[in-house]
Amino acid sequence: MAAIQFNHHECQTSFQKGQLVVHPTYGFCRIAAIERAHVRDGMEDCYVFRMGSLRNPIKVLMPVAQAEAAGLRRPVTQREAEDVLQVFQLPATPLESHSKEELDEVATRLNSHDLRIVASTVRDLVAAGVKGWLGQPEGALTSHRRSEQAMLTQALDRLIEELAYVQHTSRKTIEEHIRTCLGRTRRRRAPHAIRS
Repeated sequence: MAAIQFNHHECQTSFQKGQLVVHPTYGFCRIAAIERAHVRDGMEDCYVFRMGSLRNPIKVLMPVAQAEAAGLRRPVTQREAEDVLQVFQLPATPLESHSKEELDEVATRLNSHDLRIVASTVRDLVAAGVKGWLGQPEGALTSHRRSEQAMLTQALDRLIEELAYVQHTSRKTIEEHIRTCLGRTRRRRAPHAIRS
């Protein structure tokens, strides 16, 4: 960990100002600053992220002490990115949720710090007919299916952004690769349940 000195206060951080990191909610972000801020009941060292636009700027704070537990991390390596892309070529097991608890489990998996878990969940949701950016499913959507589709779209967006950055290629190239893999994946039947 690096020690940063400011305002006569030493702060132990894992990340530096200006570093590109992956935020658990916002995806790729650059740390704009590390500063003391009033959070909850007192002052804490916080990573500062600038979001929004020039017209509507948003300042997002994340306490340094909670960053790791919250899921703030470095981008995956190129080798790890290749491993993630391989996941899309493996046989899928259709994954459907029929209850709030199962839907919550899908959300947990799609927000995992491990991109292999995210990729396998995306693959298995697509095998179950949840389309995301791959196209609209036929027929009326149940509220569960609509929620799955929204989560899938958001997870895919973050995944594609990170893989494109790490692979030094365009988002379109990564998206086309994933589409191709999912289109070729042989699907095997499994019980409609959340797997661990």
